[in-house]
Amino acid sequence: MTKDIATREDLFIIVNDFYNDLFQSKELSHFFEAFRNEEALGHHLHTLVDFWDNTLFYSGTYQKNAMKPHLRINRTKGMSAADFDLWIKLFNKAVDKNFTGQNADTIKMRALSIATVMKLKMNIY
Repeated sequence: MTKDIATREDLFIIVNDFYNDLFQSKELSHFFEAFRNEEALGHHLHTLVDFWDNTLFYSGTYQKNAMKPHLRINRTKGMSAADFDLWIKLFNKAVDKNFTGQNADTIKMRALSIATVMKLKMNIY
């Protein structure tokens, strides 16, 4: 049995595995081309760890607007409900591969809530 999510390092494991799967996804990889560069990916993963650290542990580490870049991507590349569904599936896979417990369940529920709000704000149904 795996342990529960407890640290920033745990969050890094999740986002790193998640992005490995995103890069392999024929349906989603085109949304993430800007992060193929190792330096850009490293910076982005750190930002994602800050986001999830704040979202899960209320750390105050994320102070940006998470919606803004997603709105820009939707305007330029067009996102669909199916894209969000696959995003959630791959995110949950990364969590479930590495962790079990209350925090693992909570991060998956919050990811679904965030995706739902994003779809509503982008008028994607």
